[in-house]
Amino acid sequence: MKSPTLVFALMLGCNVGSSSPDVILVTVDTLRRDHVGVYNPGSPAETPNIDALAADGVTYTDAFSPVSVTGPAFVSMMTGLEPGQHGVMTNLFRGGEPLSDAIDTLAERFRQAEYSTGAFVSAFTLRQALGLRQGFDVYNGGEQSNREGEVTTSNLAPWLTVQEGRVFAWAHLFDAHGPFYRWLEPGDSETDWERDPSRLSHIPQYQRIDDITDARLYQRLYARGVEYADNQVGVIIDHLKRLGRYDGAIIVLVADHGESFEERELWYDHGTSAHAEQTQIPLIIKWPKGERGGTKDPRLASLLDVAPTVLEGADLPALGDAVGRSLWPSGNGHEIVYSESSHCKRIPVLSCWPAGGKGKELAVRTPSHSLVSRPQQSGTITTLYDRSSDSTERSGLPVTSSPKLSRALSAFQAERRGHAYSPLPKPRRSGEDEKKLRQLGYLE
Repeated sequence: MKSPTLVFALMLGCNVGSSSPDVILVTVDTLRRDHVGVYNPGSPAETPNIDALAADGVTYTDAFSPVSVTGPAFVSMMTGLEPGQHGVMTNLFRGGEPLSDAIDTLAERFRQAEYSTGAFVSAFTLRQALGLRQGFDVYNGGEQSNREGEVTTSNLAPWLTVQEGRVFAWAHLFDAHGPFYRWLEPGDSETDWERDPSRLSHIPQYQRIDDITDARLYQRLYARGVEYADNQVGVIIDHLKRLGRYDGAIIVLVADHGESFEERELWYDHGTSAHAEQTQIPLIIKWPKGERGGTKDPRLASLLDVAPTVLEGADLPALGDAVGRSLWPSGNGHEIVYSESSHCKRIPVLSCWPAGGKGKELAVRTPSHSLVSRPQQSGTITTLYDRSSDSTERSGLPVTSSPKLSRALSAFQAERRGHAYSPLPKPRRSGEDEKKLRQLGYLE
């Protein structure tokens, strides 16, 4: 026998009678593309719920984030604008600026169309001061600290249950993000882990587990965080199905960025690079009634494309200044996509220079190649990669073989060099807020 609450929920689902679909954004923070089963059959993490969504939707196989850090990436998702256009270049606690009220967002567009709008976020990074509160009837979470996905989904569920009309909802899960020690289990202490002092400097302070440097442990813990987040994706999907909202909805699952392992100088971190491990992202879209379900779309895509795509799917006016492109079947993919790191961090193992926004990595990509620039004190190093044979961007080629990308990168560099970046906050020696941020890797 169904509970009274469930019967009420099902009745509400039956009353959702509009030609415009519900739109649900599910974002998994810090999710490496190679840890999702539909992208990598050998994934170290099991992601049955994300994979089931992909079976009902379209998997975009070549999508990138414009920036490898949370705040600016999600502002780009919600506006369809590059970081240089919306002005949120880095997280607030790094000296970044909040989103201006003058810039239109997805939530505002949906509220204008009389949707109920709710955001349920798990990260302190996304607190209301960032500026994404605009357009949401409810903006839940993020104000004091990070929280586990179970708390976020438990707040989302009752809100969804009492909505009688169309909804635009954003559920953000933070569980794959460090520090990884959250996912330690008693049996982990039984392994004789590597403890190599020469490797310890490559692991940021907030990620270190004693003096252990063993990649097996850190990557095992990361996979556990991904699996926990996948479980919460399943909770959201199951609730939408109970409410009768799943089949007719547009559901987008996407990450803001990935995570470095041992590909570059700093391990188990992000924001430091524009390379593929930090900027190539999973993107899955379930269309109403499962249209094109189980297919893969190879078009070169960007996180910026989420806004124009869901607005077209809901038959709503576009965000006028958005540079993202709709991913409906008739739309064209990008010829070039742009990605950047947050900034050059003040960490000795990093060779970037100077500290701050002027020292960020930049990347431009076509479907076949990528070109990445890394400013160093001795000069900028520019590396070309053949993406068809080197998708992880580890083996460079002569830059002269791609004049188109070289021109695009030169223009990108000129634009970013001309930007007036706020200085990085000066280190302080006291304060609970600083201690909390440093433990989470938000301060060097």
